[in-house]
Amino acid sequence: MEINYKVKRNLARLGIALFLALFVLWTVIPVYIVVSNSFRRTIEMKHMPPKLIFTPILGHYEKLLTLDRFGVYFLNSSIISVSVTSLTILLGSMAAYGLKLFRSRIGKRISSVLLLGKMVPSITILIPLFVLMNRARLTGTYAAPILALSCLSLPFVTWLMTGFIADIPQELIESASLEGCARMRIFRIIILPLLKPAIASAAILVMQASWNELLFSLQLTNLSTYPLTVGVARYVGAVSVDWGKCSAAATITMVPIILVGFFMQKYLVSGMTAGAVKG
Repeated sequence: MEINYKVKRNLARLGIALFLALFVLWTVIPVYIVVSNSFRRTIEMKHMPPKLIFTPILGHYEKLLTLDRFGVYFLNSSIISVSVTSLTILLGSMAAYGLKLFRSRIGKRISSVLLLGKMVPSITILIPLFVLMNRARLTGTYAAPILALSCLSLPFVTWLMTGFIADIPQELIESASLEGCARMRIFRIIILPLLKPAIASAAILVMQASWNELLFSLQLTNLSTYPLTVGVARYVGAVSVDWGKCSAAATITMVPIILVGFFMQKYLVSGMTAGAVKG
């Protein structure tokens, strides 16, 4: 009986190990193909199966950084993603703090209702947003994608912050009020320091979403405000695709988000679990 139990346990472990190995391969292989193609000659990309050993070149990166407007696209993406992240975290934390003070049945359920906005496909609100931005003469500026992406991310950030603020003892806020602290001062000196894990996890999620967004950026920006996603998409033509530039651009585009996620991963995990379970 004990032998059968050990066999089953070993088979279960083997099955889990194989599943994880397949999952890792499924995740890593596309990234490897993109990165390796950015260092291959164009003719070498067409070899099937692809060669694992090849002579790397930097020609695609040289063309990308010297002949194209890639630096402008990178700067535009940085401005848009940082602005969206800062705006949504500020407004989302303040909204969650307001729901904490608004102690009623409606206030307790609003945070859950906010998530309904994430269920609406983004493309369904593209035309109304474009009309509004066009009438406000914001199309082609940084303000258009920043406002649009902030509206999409704000419900999720508010819900995430609400899960954390709900765990803050009400007595802490009341004692600060008795000491003469105004509500905004309580928010600044008490609430915000306690929200560091939530802020870190929200920052990486919102920044990743805004950094990789294409649909709204394609319609609400112009040549001077194109972000990286639109810039990379321009290398895909109707007849041919510049795989070398696409691979080099995709590789550079991945680096900032990977670095941010690597340095903030512990906050990401703790923030998501605490915000989803405790709240």
